[in-house]
Amino acid sequence: MNKKISIIISAYNTEKYIEKCISSITNQTYKDLEIIVIDDASSDDTLKKLKNIKDKRLKILSNKENSGLSFSRNKGIKESTGDYVSFIDSDDYIPENFYEELMKTMEKEKSDIVVCDINTIYENNGNNIRQICGKKDGDKIDFINKGLAASACNKLFKKDIINKYQFSVGKVNEDLAVILPCIIEANKVSYNENTYYNYIQRGSSLQNSAFSEKRFDIFYGVDLTLERIKNVKDYKKYKDAIVYNQLIMLLVYVIPKETDSKKRKIWLKKYHDLIQKYDIKNNIFLVDFYKDLSYKQSVYYKKLIDYTVNGNISTANLIIDLYTIYRKYRKKKVTKDNLTIKDLVDISVYQSKLPKNKKTISVVIPNYNYEKYLLERLYSVLNQKIKIDEVIILDDCSSDNSRKLIDELIKRLSKYINISKVYNEKNSGSAFKQWQKGFNLANSDYVWIAEADDYCDSNFLKKVFNPMIKNEKILISYSDTAFIDADGKIMMSSIKPEIDIMKTGHWDKSYINDGKDEFKNYSFLNCTIANVSSVVFKKDNYDDLFKLSGNFKQAGDWLLYVNIMQRGLIAYYNKPLNYYRVHGNNVSSVTKKDAHLKEIKRIHKFYDEKYGLNKKQKNEIEKRYKFLTKVWNLDRK
Repeated sequence: MNKKISIIISAYNTEKYIEKCISSITNQTYKDLEIIVIDDASSDDTLKKLKNIKDKRLKILSNKENSGLSFSRNKGIKESTGDYVSFIDSDDYIPENFYEELMKTMEKEKSDIVVCDINTIYENNGNNIRQICGKKDGDKIDFINKGLAASACNKLFKKDIINKYQFSVGKVNEDLAVILPCIIEANKVSYNENTYYNYIQRGSSLQNSAFSEKRFDIFYGVDLTLERIKNVKDYKKYKDAIVYNQLIMLLVYVIPKETDSKKRKIWLKKYHDLIQKYDIKNNIFLVDFYKDLSYKQSVYYKKLIDYTVNGNISTANLIIDLYTIYRKYRKKKVTKDNLTIKDLVDISVYQSKLPKNKKTISVVIPNYNYEKYLLERLYSVLNQKIKIDEVIILDDCSSDNSRKLIDELIKRLSKYINISKVYNEKNSGSAFKQWQKGFNLANSDYVWIAEADDYCDSNFLKKVFNPMIKNEKILISYSDTAFIDADGKIMMSSIKPEIDIMKTGHWDKSYINDGKDEFKNYSFLNCTIANVSSVVFKKDNYDDLFKLSGNFKQAGDWLLYVNIMQRGLIAYYNKPLNYYRVHGNNVSSVTKKDAHLKEIKRIHKFYDEKYGLNKKQKNEIEKRYKFLTKVWNLDRK
């Protein structure tokens, strides 16, 4: 690789971030770089800090007056001398392998554009979420439909591709009418899953600011984009994808966030006036969007879109207010604050009046020193919209006051629901032993192991258990999972980016799949079920599988799920209805990580001996080992 990359950075009042940004570039493993920074008349010390950076590859330009991101980018492209062009925002930064990885893909696949993921880092709380921006073996529509598709910053372009269009000066969403036409018109667009772009989400950013009329520049961007691609093959499909992602989602997710009802009414009227040229009701991607919603959600969004498009603005504004109130009430019901045993009595009465199902379900709640979370856990279980036939609380010799609380709960609730307790005289030392005990004690057709420190949405069983009632061949049914900290604060809103290691898009929609196919194509590589609380199992004798899984300290649950799914079907619901609590800082030592990797290798050996792994699977597994060795700093081992 001896091609030069021109990196274009527009900087405006980012003195706090600029040094880290530039350092992440100068320390790249790929060295043939041209770093062009355009200071957009900063009023702070941004330019001063830039001039203190010593690197022969750095070229600093200055605008005479503040001219905006588009002006600076156009200027940077004109000044560039590289074979390839990349854009970085001056408050963001990149990992050291960023350009090496993108260039590997560029040359190997003879691409015009290479796309990688975006890791969003929230400055206010330090949380980060990796946004999947591509799909393995995906087509151009897949790139357009992925999040942040129009971003210039997570891509590497051949210069003759990006040089074709100018960024629109003075407009918000300036990337749109350049990046999307480039993707659509490129001979080949590729995806690299081995690196990512670090995007800092600041409180002062456009995404976090109040809605303003400038947001409607997106219509100008879409119009210009469509004009530029009007002669391409499959224009109608591209048009629908762009209108859906850029305009329909503006109405669905952005405008309703305006809390001032009077202002929102103005934005809805403006949206109505601008959207009339598009037939959004028949948009093929909107039709698919409705299919993935619950009944109430689909009714709400259909009404919102219909009323807005038809000009019934007051009604559209009203249903946003009503739906906002409904969501607040619904959230409060699921995660009610300051719960008391009286609340548990009331919800038990509600649960006792639900109609019986064709199939019965037992809920097993394993507990060890989770007195703090027991009321919330049990409340979220009993708040389900499906009849629960039995609740069994297992306590594994807790040293807190769990048993005193459990005794009181059994005493108060047993007159309304079938609830019992089983206490160990000695700590079992194994989650699998408790799970196995729960299965053997359960008297129902299906079992849900609901760990005592987790909680769930009130729709969990409705979405996860219902498919099993309709299809007895489903042995495992589970939902997406959100991660919460010890205080219940959401740390990660979905597990999808973590489980979809091969970037297949398999978990983007709900499904029912043959368990053997699930293993062959997905679960052979890594555990694709976040935690046991997200799963409902069909009742059977799994004693041998629990015993086998108990031989593994960190990944035994993965082995359990895979062995069960081999016997039938598996179902999945693609919304996060389970909330998995992570305690502490979840940081493991190098020694523990090394042990974990060895355990993963043992499980893969078992899979190979038991089910047989093909060459393609083994190649993916080896890639996984290399990745874990690197990110866990095990290179020396």
